[in-house]
Amino acid sequence: MKNDMQGFAGTRMRASVIKRSRLKGVCRVCGKPVKKPRRGPTARFCGSACRQAYALGEQAAADSKKRLLAEQAADRLTRSAEDYRTRADTKRKRILRAQEETRQSKRSSRLACMLQLKTILEYKPELIEQAATGEYVVDLMNAIDRYGMQGDAERMLRHLGYTGPIPQ
Repeated sequence: MKNDMQGFAGTRMRASVIKRSRLKGVCRVCGKPVKKPRRGPTARFCGSACRQAYALGEQAAADSKKRLLAEQAADRLTRSAEDYRTRADTKRKRILRAQEETRQSKRSSRLACMLQLKTILEYKPELIEQAATGEYVVDLMNAIDRYGMQGDAERMLRHLGYTGPIPQ
């Protein structure tokens, strides 16, 4: 009996009135007593205004939860995007550094080949005149052209005063 009365705590009804009536609960919104109908389950609200107020409150809570979840997802995506951006920047810097090192290596190789060809021109120009395809001098000239621009080896030889035939 006492447990039945606890549901009506805060109401202004006397226990004897509650006992005799069909009151079986209190409204979830306003706390007024709710009668049990002759058939069916006990109502949870005292009227339609309280039912609507409860539904609006539940909807607001659900919307708030959805908004919070959306904000958390947006924060995760933002952090993920920043992480991807950082990794992409790091890779791009690595690639640029590797490209610059490759350019430096090609310049050094080209310069070394040009110095070798100049030395050959100064000490044994006949090696250039007699060079055949697949020999060292032709490979040296091809390397100069490959690491620079096409025709660099021939231009260098002509600039240094070579007038003989250019090996192919």
